Amino acid sequence: MLLLFVVYQVFWLELLLLYRSWFGTDERHLDDKEYDVYISYARNSEEEQFVLSTLRSVLENELGYSVCIFDRDSLPGGTITDETLSFVARSRRLLVVVSPGYASQGSQALLELKAGIDGMALGGHLRVILVQYKPVQRQVWVRELRRARVALALVRWQGDKSKELTSRFWKRLRVELPVRRVSSREEGLLMRLHSQNSTNSQTGLLSSTNDPLKLFNSG
Repeated sequence: MLLLFVVYQVFWLELLLLYRSWFGTDERHLDDKEYDVYISYARNSEEEQFVLSTLRSVLENELGYSVCIFDRDSLPGGTITDETLSFVARSRRLLVVVSPGYASQGSQALLELKAGIDGMALGGHLRVILVQYKPVQRQVWVRELRRARVALALVRWQGDKSKELTSRFWKRLRVELPVRRVSSREEGLLMRLHSQNSTNSQTGLLSSTNDPLKLFNSG
């Protein structure tokens, strides 16, 4: 039982992802949303680079999600407020990139966040995901972020440690993203993730079984 507990603690994310992929209902069949993810972030060069080169690239190219980014997908000449609310309403997830810049950002970023929180409160098919790009002191968080943080999990980006698709960051984020029924490509990816984690953890698990106290502490 102790060994099973340790294995669950190590692989719970992989098990949850496998369960969702095999038995979860594909959310594309439950609504008429156009986008899987709308990304909200502070409009500065550093975070824009992170959003476009990292988040967008992996979500679209590796995981197959449809992503909406206002500055890329909006049409010229439209009203920012109306288009923003429309994009958020047409998305299944609002992914908020939390950073010092976002916390102090007025106008559009907060409009996106408020629209997401209101959408959740109204019981729609929209959910908000918080991704902490850089630490933010709690006292400088705007009221909407504090409200969201109380109710929502925070997925933390940890720089180089989070870049690999096998990192905890991407696994944790995928748990929050819309359910996708497993395809042959995704199944192969999940099996590779499981195999890699098994290889990385095998030595530690085997050595720990010789010492029950050490095994318990490792969990």
